[in-house]
Amino acid sequence: MRKYSVLSTFWIVCLLVLVALEAEADSKPETINVAFIGDLSGPYAGTVGAQQPGALDAWKYFNEERDGIKGVKVTPLPRDCGGNVAVGLSQYNELINLKPRPLFIDTSLTPLAQALRERFVEDGIVSLAGPAMVSIYPVGNVYGYYPLYPEYNAVALKWYKDNIWKEKRNLRLGIITWDTSFGRSILTEPYFDYLKSIGVDLATEPQLFGVKDVDVSVQLMNLRAAKADLLTSCTLGAGVLAIVKGCKEMGWDVPFYAQGVEEGGIVLDPPLFEGCYAPRNFLSWDQDDHPWWKTIMRQFEKNNRGKKDKAYFYWIGWINAAIQHEVMNRVVDEYGWDGLNATNITKVMNELRDFAPLDGITQITYSPGRLTTRKSMIMKVTNGKILPVAGWQEVPDLRPAEYKK
Repeated sequence: MRKYSVLSTFWIVCLLVLVALEAEADSKPETINVAFIGDLSGPYAGTVGAQQPGALDAWKYFNEERDGIKGVKVTPLPRDCGGNVAVGLSQYNELINLKPRPLFIDTSLTPLAQALRERFVEDGIVSLAGPAMVSIYPVGNVYGYYPLYPEYNAVALKWYKDNIWKEKRNLRLGIITWDTSFGRSILTEPYFDYLKSIGVDLATEPQLFGVKDVDVSVQLMNLRAAKADLLTSCTLGAGVLAIVKGCKEMGWDVPFYAQGVEEGGIVLDPPLFEGCYAPRNFLSWDQDDHPWWKTIMRQFEKNNRGKKDKAYFYWIGWINAAIQHEVMNRVVDEYGWDGLNATNITKVMNELRDFAPLDGITQITYSPGRLTTRKSMIMKVTNGKILPVAGWQEVPDLRPAEYKK
């Protein structure tokens, strides 16, 4: 009798295992979609456009050499909104009606991320996006792929003040930036309070200019008349070029730093950018001694990428894919295939601490109340190359007080 009982138990266990395996097979998807909407052909394309080849190359690598997500291949779905928010919203509506619906829809366009912040929560979508305050807060499902713009700007300013500035008086900062939601994103009350706390005064009120303006001489003359010691900006590509070119034409040798000081602009006229500073939370194309730089270059060459793809946002394509790859694998490990959804993705995202993917090309930490990264290096353009002059710096926490509770 006991023999039959043991046999019965054995077959019951086998049956349960088979049922479990069949259930897992039923819930395991055939593919996983991730998407991004960006300006691949409009005013930001010179810098942002490289995100498309970066993401495509990264997911090709993760699918072929890192087994996708537990053997399931990930399909990246790029969409070009040309910098137009209405087009981006239409593309978002198209994407969420795909089957399977993308788990991530990233965007580098600040007003689009702002417009979609609540929709992402309603629709069960997670997004890695440009970290403007209006895109991230109140907390939802939008995560910044680098620190909040004012924090990113401030960390470089603090380093400059502590390491380069030699005068005993306060430093006078001149702000010249785009008159867009992205350009104005650094102009927050916590940012201005922080300037005062570290002994930095505004030379005059921030000078704004249009995203298509190439002549900023009036704004620069105002800043020179106000005796600015240092200039900063929240611009990209053509915006940065307009500033450094305008300074040269005026014969004004003034230090300048901005996140938009990057390879895609420097290559246009390297001498113009000589001596410029930039905060940066990932490698530059000139750090060719880093082990992962060599791996990325192999993918770059394998996929026949060209000179225009060697820009700032090619790295963002890789970094976003690396975060998504890590997080989705962790979610499946912890919650199973049925648990691969926005609720669990955000839980795991909020647990990332000092995540340094791809041999440390960046450093990522998120928490439930702070959905942007915390560290940045300081770069300087020297002999046409953008290289670090300071290692990883902790950025100040410049969230408004109501979001620190």
